[in-house]
Amino acid sequence: MIDSLYGITGSVTDNRAELPFDLSRPIEDALQSLYKRHSTASDLVPEELFSSIAKTLNSAVSDDLERSYPQLADMIRSNNNVFAAFKVHDQCRRMAELLVDDEGKLRTFEQWRQMAEPIANHHNKVWLRTEYDTALKRANQAKEWMQFEDEMDVLPNLRWVPSTAAKPGADHMAFWNTVLPVRHPFWNEHRPGDRWGCQCSLESTDEPATEVPEGGAKDRPAPGLDNNPAKDGKLFGDSHPYLPKDCHSCPFYAGEESNTPANRTKDCANCSYLRKVTITDKQIQKARREYEEFGKEWRRDMFDESTGGYLVTHSERIGKSKKSKNEVEKFNKEHAMCINLAKAGYKVKLLKDGGPLGDCDITVDGILADLKKTGSSGQIEKYAGDTFKKKGGKIVVFEIESRKAIIANVINGIKLLKGQKIIYYYSDTPAQMHVVDKK
Repeated sequence: MIDSLYGITGSVTDNRAELPFDLSRPIEDALQSLYKRHSTASDLVPEELFSSIAKTLNSAVSDDLERSYPQLADMIRSNNNVFAAFKVHDQCRRMAELLVDDEGKLRTFEQWRQMAEPIANHHNKVWLRTEYDTALKRANQAKEWMQFEDEMDVLPNLRWVPSTAAKPGADHMAFWNTVLPVRHPFWNEHRPGDRWGCQCSLESTDEPATEVPEGGAKDRPAPGLDNNPAKDGKLFGDSHPYLPKDCHSCPFYAGEESNTPANRTKDCANCSYLRKVTITDKQIQKARREYEEFGKEWRRDMFDESTGGYLVTHSERIGKSKKSKNEVEKFNKEHAMCINLAKAGYKVKLLKDGGPLGDCDITVDGILADLKKTGSSGQIEKYAGDTFKKKGGKIVVFEIESRKAIIANVINGIKLLKGQKIIYYYSDTPAQMHVVDKK
């Protein structure tokens, strides 16, 4: 399937980029690890192989992109880590399925190795070369798109520059030399780089706009390339075959079907289940520096070394919490909820005396949020409405004491605006965070 998607019919062609790192040792270590017959999703992502593939893809983020658009560079790296985790899981699952023969007996290591090595080599040499080549191109295209938007008051239009390939495919020819405004809806549907191996490009121009070309079924973006990396930070989109269609089909997701909303948003880069697999040492070190740089008006309460999440509490909030028994109880409840969020990888600040707007309790990853603990399905919608409409918060965090399915149905029915999010978990399983939002 991937061979066909990537246009690979035989050996890797010479125009694909050479891999920057040798994966021979990580592949060998992965084979040794898998033979121990581990069975959980995380066990099927050997650390060194994952790190090597993530490092390969992240090397596509140029120093120029890092300097010019550091936030986009961070998003791309986070999403590359997610892609690498699913890529490694996909190949290791396939190899692990070969550990036993048709009679259910464990094969010898050498027998299994002969069957598993072709899978590992194809994933990490043949396919990875195409993925790395594509990552280089799309990371550069993401930087260019940001520049197009920055300069569109001077150069308002974009021109589709024809392919430089010796034998260009016919699928994009209908779009060659099209000139349209930077923010024309056409560019949401078609762009250079939305086909594997595409060598077309865009350039900014003040030339007059042309008519909008009509594309057919053959001109649709390829799976995994139907997004704009400058807008979502994903060099490979959610439609790529490695990635699950939704949370319930994700091998890392540990939610409970009966108590999870059907519209739980797939947000892999911020998923607490994936974070422990995909978080890099560099990201943890960066979060650690942020945590340690908080001034003396903040108390540093905890830092999670496995997820990079942390909690800091403002000194005024600590002082207020000691004034009465009710305040002590309220603070302890809120503080415990914040600890759970931090362990899941969120960066949490427990704000002074209700926060900057006077009502919201915390910020989660820099976004104003409110904390609520309830066992009543009737209160959930009310609390969410209060946070979003009255308090100006964008996130409401629920700790839910009951596991009645109706609670998930209530959350499922709340109509969220763009940017609003619900994070919730059950009191007896605080590590299993559920997220519902609208992109």
